[in-house]
Amino acid sequence: MSASKTPQILYSDAHWLVVEKPYGLATHGGDPGDLGVQEWLELHLGVKTFVCSRLDKGTTGVLIFARTPEASAQAERVHTDESSRKTYYFLASKDVSKKNGLNWVCELPLDGKAARTEFFFETQLNKDVFLYKAVIARGRMHQIRRHASESGCPLWGDVEYGGCNAARIALHCAELQWPGLASVIRSPLPQSFSAEVHKQGRTAVESAVAHERRGFWFASIAQAWRVVQRGELTDYDVSVDVYGAHALVWVYCDSEREELVSALEPLLLELQHRFGVVGCVWRRIAKNPHKKGLVQEMWTAGQEPPETFTVSEHDWKALVTLTLRQHVGLFLDHRDNRRRVQQMAPGKRIANLFSYTCAFAIAAALADAEVVVNVDAAASALNVGKKNFEVNQLAERRTGKFVERDVRVWLEKQVQKIERGEDSGWDVIVCDPPTFSSTQDLGVFHVAQEWQELAENCARILRADGVCFFSMNSQAHERLAFEAALQKCFAAVQRLKAPFDFPEIAGRSHARFYACREPRFAR
Repeated sequence: MSASKTPQILYSDAHWLVVEKPYGLATHGGDPGDLGVQEWLELHLGVKTFVCSRLDKGTTGVLIFARTPEASAQAERVHTDESSRKTYYFLASKDVSKKNGLNWVCELPLDGKAARTEFFFETQLNKDVFLYKAVIARGRMHQIRRHASESGCPLWGDVEYGGCNAARIALHCAELQWPGLASVIRSPLPQSFSAEVHKQGRTAVESAVAHERRGFWFASIAQAWRVVQRGELTDYDVSVDVYGAHALVWVYCDSEREELVSALEPLLLELQHRFGVVGCVWRRIAKNPHKKGLVQEMWTAGQEPPETFTVSEHDWKALVTLTLRQHVGLFLDHRDNRRRVQQMAPGKRIANLFSYTCAFAIAAALADAEVVVNVDAAASALNVGKKNFEVNQLAERRTGKFVERDVRVWLEKQVQKIERGEDSGWDVIVCDPPTFSSTQDLGVFHVAQEWQELAENCARILRADGVCFFSMNSQAHERLAFEAALQKCFAAVQRLKAPFDFPEIAGRSHARFYACREPRFAR
């Protein structure tokens, strides 16, 4: 077995790859633009795999992939022969040991096929939380969940099969015995399965589940990621990010400081234990940021962060600040898109519109793009972008260009140049407009009013085989109109999901991302 520098990889050799799957991430993407485990490994680690075993989206733990077509074919034989053995643990709110005994077997056929699950009662964790073990040789769809429900102990959190409402479906694959692997592959029980966490209350359990949604996956490629998304904690409207050795808590509720600090202490201590976080900045967000500014109140705990410092993502760094400006300097929800742009950047002409601090451009320039033009009306943001190029030793390459101008003006001039035959267009365009802003050139910018023209002008300057990445952070009722505008301008419009540290929870949707190809405007 080869050692891995990425903690989420439990085993790797020429034939097999075994990972510790996080909660909430599918084995593979169900739709184009979705990233499951398989697609994430290829995008961010460059590892190509074949799906040979699946875990439900809500199941954590040991997940095996084939590395070659031959291994994939062998996996089919393993399933047919039932020569593997998988051990799961799950939580339930009912004790059925008196009815079923300390161990029992369920052989209820599923979907017309034979299925067998061995069950073992393990222990009681809390007043109404019990730990069970389940062992299978091969799995049918939702086998353990359905057999547990049939046995009278539906899984904690599995409302589909009669379980109680909870922070997650509490099912974890803890051990895998697989022909060809010399040893049993193991994954420790999640923190949300521990009695201690359940004694600390709902916020502690939900914080543990937030960790289980991410594991060490982001820490293996970056020093900045979202730890808690809005909606993951029922009682507190907050989000939590990590930037290097510091946490940043965005507070959207009116809870008092002391209550917030006390409630989130277990989560922050876990960040200290897992990732070496030494301090925390708290920012309370104003309810009307356009009138009062984004940050209404700010305080720190533990070590104060430097005014500015760098965090890495893959092979590049970005300057950030947690205290000086309203915005940090790096939008974490664009991580997957930056990686996509970086992989298609070699030799390409790239336009980075509403470029802010030029993070897309750094990734593209390091991948040997022919040129990356950053366009933004804010001189202060472009100045940070120039410093980012210096930090990454890119200034001498002269790949990056910085244009302080209203994007609308720049686009119109580019369209005119193409119409005059003075330019052949752009290979990649990134268009990430703000919801609202004001510029010297054209005054007020409101994305709902400008979107159609932005999309059309981007399509007019995009090469026939190019791609344009759009982002919008808007109200739900505007999205259908926005998508319709893109479809008028591009024959191929693909919705891209946000990175999986930005889940859509409790009806709260996130920014929308699109990859658009085949511009409809012939030259």
